[in-house]
Amino acid sequence: MKARFLTLMTVVTLTFSLAYNQNSQADVTGIWLGKVQVTEQLKMRFGYVISRDPSGELKSTLNILEQKAFDIPMEKTLFTGDSLLIDLSSKLIRYAGTYDKDKDCFTGYYTQAGKSFALDLVRVNELPRGVERPQTPQRPFPYTEEEVSFVNPAGGHLLSGTLTSPVQASGAPAVILVAGSGKNDRNGTAMGHFLLLSDFLTRNGFVVLRSDKRGVGKSTGNYAEATTEDFASDVSAALNFLKIRKEVDPKKIGLVGHSEGSLIAPMVASAGGDVAFIVLLGAVGMKGDELLLSQIRAMSVAAGKAPEVIDSIVNLNRNYYRIVSQNVSKEEKAGSIKKVNPGISDKELAQLVKPWIGYYVTTDPSVYLQKVNCPVLAASGSRDLQCVADENLPLIEKALKAGGNKNVKIYKASELNHLLQTSTSGSPLEYDQIPEIISPSLMDYLLNWLKAQVN
Repeated sequence: MKARFLTLMTVVTLTFSLAYNQNSQADVTGIWLGKVQVTEQLKMRFGYVISRDPSGELKSTLNILEQKAFDIPMEKTLFTGDSLLIDLSSKLIRYAGTYDKDKDCFTGYYTQAGKSFALDLVRVNELPRGVERPQTPQRPFPYTEEEVSFVNPAGGHLLSGTLTSPVQASGAPAVILVAGSGKNDRNGTAMGHFLLLSDFLTRNGFVVLRSDKRGVGKSTGNYAEATTEDFASDVSAALNFLKIRKEVDPKKIGLVGHSEGSLIAPMVASAGGDVAFIVLLGAVGMKGDELLLSQIRAMSVAAGKAPEVIDSIVNLNRNYYRIVSQNVSKEEKAGSIKKVNPGISDKELAQLVKPWIGYYVTTDPSVYLQKVNCPVLAASGSRDLQCVADENLPLIEKALKAGGNKNVKIYKASELNHLLQTSTSGSPLEYDQIPEIISPSLMDYLLNWLKAQVN
């Protein structure tokens, strides 16, 4: 009887002890946010959301804000004493931190694939999903907006966009905004670069047309099978549409292209069609395959990758581009790529065999630039990692002058990235986190040049 009594008392004591420890331990459920210094100039924000399931077990998700990677489930979350462990062992990802109850924060390290980075976490009410952008145009606008559409007779598809005009405009100079690569709508990017440019130029006397790319937004057509040449055909259709608008002087229509749009603009201008001027922003001067390899190298350096790793990545992609440039079927290209890299993902393989990249890697902008006779402004940021200014601007200038063009302005804008924002590193991971949409000084420079051409 005594033994049974002692056993019962032991169980009660243990239960009381466990309850006491659990109740006295800090509640770490909630949202935790911190920054990882990836390179000397680049920081990335990491957010953990910790909760308990119905059984009381801790669960958590990882959010890497600059990469737009949200709600990644972790495999293990343990909090013992003041030590927190959050583990995704299948991906070699781990966070280990020590809790400071007075400051309600964690001090610790984030580890991925053997590399460790200091990561201190503080409690927040919510994860930031973006930044405020004071430059975003706000209605009502002091000009007219019109939803327009026009047909590209070459493909028979309908292109939709927005035409903005100064009030009671008649015979005004006009600009067609030409987007870069990707499924861009009429506003250009998620941050509204083309919305801002359209607003800025219209307020300053220009009619502006911005359109959804084929197969995007309200435009019809097949985006997935389109090449740069096809997008140039769409811009030519936009040019013909503007020529018959009463608001527009048909002899004063120009093209402002960004990134791939800066390749499309000279393609259209070199084919005739009365283009009065072209502006190349984030300008492309290199042959397609060389440009893509330059991007890979520049962004890998900015991400802090080792030189031998960068060389390996560049060489692998050089082989890809050699294969996709061949005039063979998608199936043959896919087979050759798999021989080069048997472990390539289905998603990456599907992107590589699309018509766009096969056309792009073989395209040399100089072929078109040498045939451009209208005034040209080529402007790039000194921190552009996607179209490196020191590699592309000299080639653009050389090609234009080789063709006899004497009205050429080359401008390298200090501290601007590929999206023409004032930046620290130039890394694409910064794009979404910079409040500035486009540098005001760059926009002023652009406006002054445009006014000089049309006046």
